[in-house]
Amino acid sequence: MIVAVTGAVGWIGREVCAWLRAQGADVRPLDRIWGIKGVSFLDLMADQDDLRWADALCGCSAVVHCAGHVHRLVENEEERRLFKAINVEGTRKLLAAARAAGIPRLVFVSTSALYDWSQQKPMSEEEGLKSTTAYAASKLEAEDLVRGSGLDWRIARLGTVFGVGDRANFSRLAQGLRTRRFVLPGEGAARKSVLPIAKAGEILGRLAIDEAAEQLMLNVAAPEAPSLAEICRAFNIVCGFRAPPRIPMMIMKTMARVGDVAAAVKPGFPLTSSVLGKLATSTVLDVSRMRKAFPEVTWECFEESLRPAAAYYASI
Repeated sequence: MIVAVTGAVGWIGREVCAWLRAQGADVRPLDRIWGIKGVSFLDLMADQDDLRWADALCGCSAVVHCAGHVHRLVENEEERRLFKAINVEGTRKLLAAARAAGIPRLVFVSTSALYDWSQQKPMSEEEGLKSTTAYAASKLEAEDLVRGSGLDWRIARLGTVFGVGDRANFSRLAQGLRTRRFVLPGEGAARKSVLPIAKAGEILGRLAIDEAAEQLMLNVAAPEAPSLAEICRAFNIVCGFRAPPRIPMMIMKTMARVGDVAAAVKPGFPLTSSVLGKLATSTVLDVSRMRKAFPEVTWECFEESLRPAAAYYASI
């Protein structure tokens, strides 16, 4: 079986390639970065005909579409343009190339960011969609393209991914804990659906090779959704960080309103009402469909799954 992987040099793409190779699949890595041995060039913003995408994909049984422009703390006009150009139009081009190449199956990597978390309940795949950011809107539009492609599609909405190589949410949390700049809002009771990077690679790989997963939309995250306080405690234990101070929510809200004013002058200010809202809001995925589809996948508690990345998070 030959599986093409877009964004193969990226964080998630590398894990997908590694898992597929471990199962004996022939992997065809694709990425926009030039000059990497064994990786074919593919730029989602370039002209499809010039790239001859269909030729690059010819002979593959499936493609795992990991490439994309990921979310940013500040979404300016340029970021919104890139979300549209890469996540939407790039996916449109890839789907056309897959059809032209006769590829029957496409796995699309989506995000849990497109759920309406204000509902404060575990989200199943059929409810609570709300494009609150340009990033989420672009992923939702791309999902619609995939579902209407006529291919055997599989869509995976990932929880918060963590592990070696992370440059996103947990990376910033680890830096804040290590430098004593992070404070826990209130009791830290908000629960978060999390996903070890190795499990992200495994589930996406399984979606690519499993014949029975036809036209399947599923949330992908660990069955356990630890609270923010539990997440911090796990970092304290495995990385040797000191426990963060706790500040009552009423005081945090006042500080965040001051941060809103500061952010209007200097975008990216670390504590705003928006940032506090994310920390204090539970983002729990209903993963019953994933567990039914892949009952053989084993899971560890958050603390144990964090241990392989302890040295990485302690050093960033």
